[in-house]
Amino acid sequence: MEQFRLHSPDGQYTAVISTPRLWQLLPRLPGQAGDKPGQVEMLDQHMQSLGRMPLSRVSLASDLEWIRFGARIRLVGAWNFRDRFYAYWNDDQTHMITQQLN
Repeated sequence: MEQFRLHSPDGQYTAVISTPRLWQLLPRLPGQAGDKPGQVEMLDQHMQSLGRMPLSRVSLASDLEWIRFGARIRLVGAWNFRDRFYAYWNDDQTHMITQQLN
């Protein structure tokens, strides 16, 4: 279930942050909404997916930075739009998982 969107300054890319629908049904204490797990999916200007990566907490998406040729979320991963790939840390943060974009 979509939580929010973040748009690049040039309007060409959109990060869509979502959580599993099940997490919407579980009770949360006030202030804990950002503690639920989720994912971030990057879309281009044609709404085509540029890949998605897991978030241990959706609040991590607030650290998303638009950088030259891409975007990154500190301690999570990054997209390189120019070279058409993205990479993110596995759950144990022991190695990076790299994916090529089509």
